[in-house]
Amino acid sequence: SGAEGGDLMAWGEDGTPLGHTRFQGADDVTSVLFSPSCPTKLYASHGETISLLDVRSLKGSVDHFHVNEEEINCLSLNDTENLLASADDSGSIKILDLENKKVSRSLKRHSNICSSVAFRPQRPQSLVSCGLDMQVMLWNLQKSRPLWITNLQEDEAEEMESPQSPGQLLNPALAHSVSVASCGNIFSCGAEDGGNDGKI
Repeated sequence: SGAEGGDLMAWGEDGTPLGHTRFQGADDVTSVLFSPSCPTKLYASHGETISLLDVRSLKGSVDHFHVNEEEINCLSLNDTENLLASADDSGSIKILDLENKKVSRSLKRHSNICSSVAFRPQRPQSLVSCGLDMQVMLWNLQKSRPLWITNLQEDEAEEMESPQSPGQLLNPALAHSVSVASCGNIFSCGAEDGGNDGKI
């Protein structure tokens, strides 16, 4: 788990703390991600930096990458674990080639904070992103533009059949998180308006 001030904790299944570290610079730890194939390998974002750690010894980073221009909000690994996506406050998604340790793609289409990104299972070159611009986007890494974009606020307006009750306030559909099902074709998006999901 990550916290404010650069704190990172590793926990056991029973809730026992297994390790602790504090990143220099005291930037908040905003995202943590375990490698599915190597459970001791942990990625953590803090500020504009991504650190790779060994959970068995959190004393120092195994490696670190500074590829984003603003604070990172979310990390995602593809199925083959050769690409790491990082979504940031500028609305950008950086695709880090982990084998060559360099940015292979920079995806920029969100007009506000890109809050979440998720690679699609079984499709290592495809990902979904969402942000505070109320947009959900499907990307293929062979192209530098989204394959499709859906605006959650517009979708919500089309679905509402009854007029809004007097005095009733609805939150905007600011999208904070996205998750893709294991089949890779269905996604769920956590938004402030209460709920959105769809099919790819």
